[in-house]
Amino acid sequence: MAKVLLTGFEPFGKYNENSSWAVAGKVAACGVEGVEVVACLLPVSFTGVAIALRKAVQEHTPDAVVMLGQAAGIDYIKLERIAINMMDASIADNDGFTPEEETITPGGAAALFSNCDIKGLCKAVEESGTAAKVSNSAGLYVCNRLYYEALQLCNERPGMKGLFVHLPFYEGQPSATEGKPTMPLDEMVKAIQNIINRI
Repeated sequence: MAKVLLTGFEPFGKYNENSSWAVAGKVAACGVEGVEVVACLLPVSFTGVAIALRKAVQEHTPDAVVMLGQAAGIDYIKLERIAINMMDASIADNDGFTPEEETITPGGAAALFSNCDIKGLCKAVEESGTAAKVSNSAGLYVCNRLYYEALQLCNERPGMKGLFVHLPFYEGQPSATEGKPTMPLDEMVKAIQNIINRI
């Protein structure tokens, strides 16, 4: 049976809930046929997220790592293609750290690409009735830091897949920004199950 490490983030900033963890937790609880899904809550910390991810990968030795993050303002599932070797933030992480154009891995590749069939996965989500897009920028906040670390791990562990997916606020999320789009939680759960089935 294939094993997938599914990650979501803890609350941060003004958001007392995080749609990424709401979805990850429910996917793990509902399960995915033929796949062992291990959910892992990660800190919104530029330093801590890399440590936590490496520990989880070492412990669970997954076939794939699917990482979820919350993105205010989108009304679709956003599949990220690229992670950039840089940290730059306008708001501090949960440790109070605000990097300014800092390199993640000195001497590392300027960018790393997902080793998944991004377009194929995006099409599968769209065909199931949920809006989805491929993105070429995961930003420069903790999400990108996590993705870069994960793709480095994929290079270290041949055969392991890595994909980052940004999600909207979930419908009814108390801390969702007023006026910003939301998506039903169950719809996002089904989309991530769909991705895990095909990754």
